Amino acid sequence: MNRATKMIELPALTVDLLKANGVLIDNVFASLWREIGMKTVLSRAGFNKRSGTSMSDVIFSLMLWLWLTKESIGMFARDCLHDSMGKDVLYDTMNREDLNWRKFQEQVAHKTVHMFKASGKKAYVVDDSVKQRFGKKMPGISSHFDHTSGRHMMGQQVLTLGLSCDEGFVPLDSELFISQTKAIELYEPFEDGRSIVAKRYRTAQQCTKPEMVTAMVKRALNAGIMAEYLLADAWFGTKAMIRLTQE
Repeated sequence: MNRATKMIELPALTVDLLKANGVLIDNVFASLWREIGMKTVLSRAGFNKRSGTSMSDVIFSLMLWLWLTKESIGMFARDCLHDSMGKDVLYDTMNREDLNWRKFQEQVAHKTVHMFKASGKKAYVVDDSVKQRFGKKMPGISSHFDHTSGRHMMGQQVLTLGLSCDEGFVPLDSELFISQTKAIELYEPFEDGRSIVAKRYRTAQQCTKPEMVTAMVKRALNAGIMAEYLLADAWFGTKAMIRLTQE
């Protein structure tokens, strides 16, 4: 049996850090975690567990998995977590319908932006990207026109709002967009139709992109994250988007 696995590609920042003498990537990540005060942020966002591994440790592991771009949670749990945490703990957390990931992201973004020292111009940046995916039981898949390749493809499209400034780029908010073309229905309903996840899924199905962008910008403003400009690709130049920038 061939047990060899394909070498994963790490982000450029991660590669540079791994090449630095005496630097361990998990220590760098842990330092950033403490600097931002993630335990407090998670608590304020309503992230909690009744027993077992602490929620802070679970989210820390999930974030590290995303940053390292490991091929699967199972592989990450086996190779990196060893006996400290099983993959079921990570999967159970990701499948919870009551966790407000948007609130968590908003609070992290707020703390990050206010840690910046630069006082230059800031701009909201809107972008959409399509991840090509297949599967009859994979929710959120529909047909989208990919402007990069110039063709329609089946996949999941995510609309993202970020803040660009002299210090860098900070993701502020995101929304899944499900088109009306070849949309794959949920193979099983949500446990609670009133849950945060169920509400966001209905938004993904029922709202237009301009409506999503408007809601995301308003949430950013209400969170105290300000910008002087709104930048987007040409295909966002609709009347609704122009009205939003004027407001």
